[in-house]
Amino acid sequence: MPRLLALLFALPVLELIVFALVASAIGLGKAILLQVAISAIGLAMLGSLFSEAKGRLSREGGFTAFALDGTKGLRGLAGLLLAMPGFVTDALGVLALVPEFRQGLRRFIRGGEPVVATRRPRPPSGRAEMLDLETGEWREVQPTGRAKV
Repeated sequence: MPRLLALLFALPVLELIVFALVASAIGLGKAILLQVAISAIGLAMLGSLFSEAKGRLSREGGFTAFALDGTKGLRGLAGLLLAMPGFVTDALGVLALVPEFRQGLRRFIRGGEPVVATRRPRPPSGRAEMLDLETGEWREVQPTGRAKV
């Protein structure tokens, strides 16, 4: 824990040093544009994950649709690191996208072997839950392509 806290406090100083090195190599304007472009990519990645989660929520329902398990969790971490300003966090975000690095990062975060997420079993009927409506709150609709019996 003390090492992690020291790294957290050292990160802004390290980001400034790396930014100064990049700016001296390619120019201040290009360094700022590069940082803005990388942050936009990170925000787009996060937006993509949220769109996937919303679609999954509408299909499956429940709060488990927003779980960032498996590769989605590290894609979310990569998007967050890319969205943060700074070239050090950008490098860490790119590394979080590399599959070999992901496995090691999962072990580091969890302190051991990766845990596989399991899904809730669905009821045999295929429906997640029963919805009870009063008589005036629904109407019968005939499916298209079927004759009335």
